[in-house]
Amino acid sequence: MRIRDVSVGKRLGTSYLVLTTLIVTSAGVGWWGLRQQASAQRELAALERVRDDIQAVKYNAADVTGWQGLVVADAGAFGYAYATGPDGFNRQGEMKSKDAIYAGLEATDTTAMTAAERAQFAKLKPAWDDFFDWDEQVMRWLAADTRAARAKAMTSINGGEASEAYGEVLDITAALDESVNTRVEAVRADVEQTRDAAVRMMVVALALAVVLGVLMGVWVTRSVTGPLAKVLAALKRLAGYDLTARVDLDRQDELGVLGDAVNRTAQSLRDTVSAIAGHAGTVSAASHELSEVSARIAAASAEMNSQANAVATSADHVSGNVQTLQAGSSEMTLAIDEIARNAGEAAQVAGEAVGVVERTNQTVGKLGESSAEIGNVVKMITSIAEQTNLLALNATIEAARAGELGKGFAVVAGEVKELAQETAKATDEIGRLVQAIQADSSDAVGAIGQIGAVVSRISDFQTLIAAAVEEQTATTSEMGRNVAEVADSSTTIATSIAGVATAVGTTTTVVNQAQENAANLARTSSELRELVAGFKL
Repeated sequence: MRIRDVSVGKRLGTSYLVLTTLIVTSAGVGWWGLRQQASAQRELAALERVRDDIQAVKYNAADVTGWQGLVVADAGAFGYAYATGPDGFNRQGEMKSKDAIYAGLEATDTTAMTAAERAQFAKLKPAWDDFFDWDEQVMRWLAADTRAARAKAMTSINGGEASEAYGEVLDITAALDESVNTRVEAVRADVEQTRDAAVRMMVVALALAVVLGVLMGVWVTRSVTGPLAKVLAALKRLAGYDLTARVDLDRQDELGVLGDAVNRTAQSLRDTVSAIAGHAGTVSAASHELSEVSARIAAASAEMNSQANAVATSADHVSGNVQTLQAGSSEMTLAIDEIARNAGEAAQVAGEAVGVVERTNQTVGKLGESSAEIGNVVKMITSIAEQTNLLALNATIEAARAGELGKGFAVVAGEVKELAQETAKATDEIGRLVQAIQADSSDAVGAIGQIGAVVSRISDFQTLIAAAVEEQTATTSEMGRNVAEVADSSTTIATSIAGVATAVGTTTTVVNQAQENAANLARTSSELRELVAGFKL
């Protein structure tokens, strides 16, 4: 699977997951460093306490020998009783130091010591016991208060057994102090190294997180804004009536789906506008044909009116000259022949008018069907625009979920939505024009139906005229016998011709209405062609 086929949501989620992982890793490194440093600090604190305890032992060791020397001096100067009695300040100080030494040994925590250090520390109390045993022996020699006893005491504390016992204490204490100090310095160095290593690791992890975050942010942003820019450019061209605009995106994510939807919408609009252009031409041709047919019907109606007037004049002449009918029978015969000829021509014209009306009615009916097809196409365009609007709304929601990284995507998705709404408005305008065409077509069908009815009436009247002419022919043969009958026949002819004239007038009115409707239809088709001409197909 190509990266471009992965959904935008998954790409954003992956970016956030990687960044979160790096941040957690940085925090983990910092936490590990802090734990290591805290552990080393605890170890260092424990060793420093041990070192302080040993330092206290060294201090008390120096203190107790000082007190011991002063006690010996007091015994030599003031006597043993004074030196060790209630007034013997130095002896009391020596005893306090002794108590402090044993208390310190008891309180020292050896858990932080190594096995060797604990072994050395275990020797310290017996060494002190040996030292204080010899101290008691020195006190007993001083209590004897003899030169020889004092000499033994001095010899013991000045290189003798008491001095050796003290030296043992110092050696053990010095060894412990050196060992612990060495370990303190080593642990302190470890603490610093651990701290430095933790800082370096945190800096590296944070730098890596920043670099990867920037790279992934740029990558994700470009993977979204680049295709969106192509979609936006295509939509702007569509908004500018350029129906050749297409989005070239070879991807299967939301942006690819959006691009395919825009391409399908553009193709549907192009097909629809092309169909509308074709139907507009058909409507224009039909309107012109209807105008020509109406003009021919008007001319035929004028001719029929003229002929009807001529027949009426002839009928009046027959009625006025009925007394001289026999003398002018030849002229009457000629007039009747003229009436028959005119009636035949009128019937022929009426038949042609019926055929023209039927063809016109069929043409207008096709116009209504074409308008209905245009209405269906407009509905399809409206549906596509609504789908595009829904896709833009979904992009806006995904952007909102993306937070700061999705702001640019939300702006572009909003513009897509506005362009989809403009497309819906354009299709509504086309739908309104199509409805106007359908309404005009319905009016034209009604008017042509009226024309057909009038032409049928004209045909009926021509039939009456023909019957009257036949009757008049029969009457002419009997003119001599029945003048009154001839007068009645001439009256009937005059009445019929008046009806014909009335019918012709009605036909003329209907034809004028048809011509007006044809002009409206031509004007509507012209407006439709102008609207379609604004699109680039």
